[in-house]
Amino acid sequence: MSNVTDREEPRYVHRLPVQVRYPEADPMGRLHHSVFLIYFEMGRTEYLRERGIAYADMERTGQFIAITSADVRYRAAARYDEQLIVETWVEEIRGARIFFKNRVLRPGSPLDTVIAEATICGAFIGPDGRPHRFPEEAATLMFGPPKAGA
Repeated sequence: MSNVTDREEPRYVHRLPVQVRYPEADPMGRLHHSVFLIYFEMGRTEYLRERGIAYADMERTGQFIAITSADVRYRAAARYDEQLIVETWVEEIRGARIFFKNRVLRPGSPLDTVIAEATICGAFIGPDGRPHRFPEEAATLMFGPPKAGA
């Protein structure tokens, strides 16, 4: 299987530049596998913010997206001090569940190298602490374009 981005891109993708920091690397100088989950969280937070949804504001109203599963596929190594791109988009919303897709890329020419890919599933949790159908207005924002000035 190729680890080069050669397939059709989703419609709206948030691209977050990150630089591998020294404490994120293992003794071999490679990005530790556990750090990818942090990068994916950063990507989700910024994806929401870009659509006018501040996750901190959701939390203040007692609403949360609780992560229920993370399926990560590691394709290539990244090293200390490398510049990477974390891509995030929403693939599907079904009932209370939202499915985020992520890719970590090493920018290159002519194609980017895929370092890791993930599907992260979250459940919308209401103020009562129970799962609820994802609010229609929020779902519409999730699939839409970034808001101007966000």
